[in-house]
Amino acid sequence: MDTSISQIFIARQPILDRKGQTYAYELLYRETPENRFILVELDEDLASRYVLVHSFLHFGLNRIAFGRRVFINFTANLLRSRVLYSFPPEKLVVELLENIEVSDSLLTVVREVREKGYYIALDDYREDSALRVFLPYADFVKIDFRDTPPEEIERLVRELGETHRLVAEKVETREEFEWAVSLGFRYFQGFYFARPQVLSSREMPVSKFHYFRLLKFLYGVGDQLEEIVQIISSDAVLSLRLLKFINSAFFGLLAKVKSVKHAAVLLGIQGLKKWASLITLHILAADRPPELVINSLVRARFMELLAERLSLREDGEEAFTVGLLSLLEAMLDQPMEEIVKDLPLEDSIKEALLDRPGPFTPLLRMVVAYERGEWAALQEEARRVGLFDDSVLPRLYSEALTFAHRVMSTGL
Repeated sequence: MDTSISQIFIARQPILDRKGQTYAYELLYRETPENRFILVELDEDLASRYVLVHSFLHFGLNRIAFGRRVFINFTANLLRSRVLYSFPPEKLVVELLENIEVSDSLLTVVREVREKGYYIALDDYREDSALRVFLPYADFVKIDFRDTPPEEIERLVRELGETHRLVAEKVETREEFEWAVSLGFRYFQGFYFARPQVLSSREMPVSKFHYFRLLKFLYGVGDQLEEIVQIISSDAVLSLRLLKFINSAFFGLLAKVKSVKHAAVLLGIQGLKKWASLITLHILAADRPPELVINSLVRARFMELLAERLSLREDGEEAFTVGLLSLLEAMLDQPMEEIVKDLPLEDSIKEALLDRPGPFTPLLRMVVAYERGEWAALQEEARRVGLFDDSVLPRLYSEALTFAHRVMSTGL
């Protein structure tokens, strides 16, 4: 098999704690644009080694995981190679998959790895799992909520809840999250946090309604500079946070910006609306897991870069807006259909947010597929927009992560 490690795709999936804070990321990876999955290929050791080196050295942990721990799948051969000793134990969690080949020699290596201070996680753990022999050395036990019957999950919690940190894996709904919390799980992996808690037409809290109204004004005001400045200046929190952001290292300005009007001159109309909208969304999501805002930023920049790559440069701002607003449903606990009714957006933006046919819809589907590691869906959407060489996507994703990290590091 001809494997080019330069074509390995790396995505990440957050692991959250009970408070919605990001504890770590698991790295998800794909080997080639032809969609051959690493775990069923002969060169899985090379692929795992590449992900380890690439994520620590090329991406850098600050870029790919914002300095948090990373869970990385290890093969038996990769463990025996001791390559992981080149990387800091306080940042790396060694994840053993359910299909790893168990042997006395591997058990010896796992014991040694744990003694050197590395955390160990057992993936897709079941009652009849061959991974049971590693329990004395494991810190985390991950239980798949899609494939494990509820009664077995309850038995596993009773058995392991006092001795191990349990991770509920593939948690996709708020109800599943709340059930997992009630059972005693400490960490949660899945996309429940990106879904609204309640899909209803109930009234929005006053504080959120105020900033949603500001967002509506920003998108509806057109290119009237004075009106945009007035809208932003009318809210002390928004204007102060905007000025703080503009004066941060992200922009690297030589002179301090002291007013919204001064910011408008420097950024231009579209730039001012873009950054003011971003900060407004951050305020709207203040009571939600920070990962929502991070994902919105990654999606926004990723979509903007995709639009440029596909010769839609003039539509970059609209593509950015689609990504930025794509998680509003979870931020506001309102159906997206109702949200877009109230926002004066271009039809092309609304179509993408509602997953209806339109120029930006396949781009948003690509971005979501990438962040979830759904490689087959990613490839399908890439072909749909004429992107037959999708090897450029890892670089764009890396740039989007860097953008999000730079924005969040300003203390937005």
